[in-house]
Amino acid sequence: MALDGFYVEQTLHGYSNGHRLLQASVELSVQDSKKMMILSDLSGNEFVKGFERYFTGYNLDKDHVVLACTWYAEEMKRPGCVWTHSLIFNIDDLLSMETNGFSVLEMFKKPEKDDNFLSYSDTLKVKRSSPPKLDEINLKYLIWCIWGNKKPLVIFDDFSANLENELIFLFLAQHDILDEDFSFCTGSVSLRGFEGNPLHIQVVPNKISRSKLLIGEKAYEARSKNIIKNFPLWVDKMFDSLKKDSMKKYKKFVAGFSKEYKQPRYVSSLMKLYAGSHADIQKANLVTLLKMASAIFEDNKQICNEIVLLYSKEYFADWCIKDNYVETLHFFIDNAWLDISPINIDLFVILGYRFDYIGSKNLFRDLIKKEETPANEVMLKKYADIVPTNQFADFTELEYERCSTLISIKNEFALCEGLWKKSKNFQQGIVRCLNHNEKSMGRKIIQMVLQTSDYDLAYDLYKIYEDECISLYWDFLLCNQKSQKIKGMLEIVKCDASGGVSVILSNLDKKESLLLLISVVDSYDKEILALSTKDITKIFKVVMETEPTDSEKEILARFLLPICILENEMVDIEIAKFSFDIVNGLLATQTFPENEWEKLEKILPEVASYYNWDRCRRLRKGFREKGYPFIEKENS
Repeated sequence: MALDGFYVEQTLHGYSNGHRLLQASVELSVQDSKKMMILSDLSGNEFVKGFERYFTGYNLDKDHVVLACTWYAEEMKRPGCVWTHSLIFNIDDLLSMETNGFSVLEMFKKPEKDDNFLSYSDTLKVKRSSPPKLDEINLKYLIWCIWGNKKPLVIFDDFSANLENELIFLFLAQHDILDEDFSFCTGSVSLRGFEGNPLHIQVVPNKISRSKLLIGEKAYEARSKNIIKNFPLWVDKMFDSLKKDSMKKYKKFVAGFSKEYKQPRYVSSLMKLYAGSHADIQKANLVTLLKMASAIFEDNKQICNEIVLLYSKEYFADWCIKDNYVETLHFFIDNAWLDISPINIDLFVILGYRFDYIGSKNLFRDLIKKEETPANEVMLKKYADIVPTNQFADFTELEYERCSTLISIKNEFALCEGLWKKSKNFQQGIVRCLNHNEKSMGRKIIQMVLQTSDYDLAYDLYKIYEDECISLYWDFLLCNQKSQKIKGMLEIVKCDASGGVSVILSNLDKKESLLLLISVVDSYDKEILALSTKDITKIFKVVMETEPTDSEKEILARFLLPICILENEMVDIEIAKFSFDIVNGLLATQTFPENEWEKLEKILPEVASYYNWDRCRRLRKGFREKGYPFIEKENS
């Protein structure tokens, strides 16, 4: 293609002992010769006034198209003769030429009867020139006919020239968005076609009967332009683009779509998408593209997924402004069928949180009420990842569903102090969201709950963290002996005799702590034997060194008594007698706890069956067999 134009080949067909090829600038294939011969002949069986000249456009192959001008040869004696001058265009030249800078109509030349036709054997150069003026209504009408109607389409008119400028312009300048085999004729006197396929657009004289053209059977009739009050918006938008020579921008917009959507039947839909999403004025965003596509296309799932894929590759950068990220995420949530990459979702969550914090809060609130989908799961996990722990309370507004969702994903949020000032049921629900596998985080959470909550959640925490709780419970008990929320802890740590012994050894000098510990630790457990006789003596002295109450004495005696029986060696006689006297008195008055007796009787010797009722006798026998002398003296 030259800078100032490009070249085309030409042919001339006419009558010479029959209709035939008279001259050509290029050798044609058999198939091309046959097609041009048929489509260069008279467009019917009669001549109709007003259609003395008409144009035909069609393709030869994927690389070439033909624009032919046909004149009625009234100078010929034989009726029905015509001259047809055809120009053969290379499609690449059409795609690259400036559509508003060339006119081809002046290149068509009707031959004289006695001409030698040699001028039709030369290759022609299409030069830069002023194109013919296009009629706005005609152009809109043809846009609507070509891309908004079923084909083949018949347009009735009085003159072949009424639509020729606009139809030729669209055929040549917009050939890349027409059907690959698009064809037309501005003066069909009967339904024209090739090998059984009618031409796509045919302008037909009004006087020709519709039945003759097989309307409704082989062709469709276009509504007259005179009765169309308003064209669809997409037609106006396409006309504006043509008028401003900005169709290149639209074609660039469409270029990235898959081959399926580049078919002419999608031109109107894609133009609606282009204009409706404001891509034509570079103000589109992903949501407008998706919303428009959903409304326009029947196969909205396929087109929307394609748009998302193109967007992820930054294809729409030239047509989009800054996205409303939160609005986009809402669209993802409401349209779960979309194929959204987790990377894209992550990006929108991050940007939405950064630029629209309030919107993100509201979106998250709505998100947790939706059904589970892969996209929703990705969003939830990303929010858990990006929300700072110090912003957790504000982001969730400490609303239970939002809190429990984030904490289930990321236990660290349970360190929010505000959680543990809510109702007991609320707090218990939060504990159930915790993961027992997060041991290191578990210690911090347990400490937070123990320090902050007003409720006894010992069992709730223990169900999650189990042994991780024990040492923390011991520490809390020692520091908060008068707390109203230690009941559950006391019951749980009773099972930890080994830990209890260790804690006792660490608190041998603290009477108040010792009393608490020996009231909790199970001295019937074999772990108690880790206490030496020296340790036992120390415990006894510390409790007894200041005047103990009767209750404190009972606690000490009940703790020491099984040790006196279980120890391999006898404990200090004073200690043994102290323990025996108090427990014996409790047994005698039947005030010794029944559950504790069940443990005690297992370490005491049997007595005659008729003495089974006498628990004091069994206790005495146990101490006697152990060798404690005060029992012998008492019974001598």
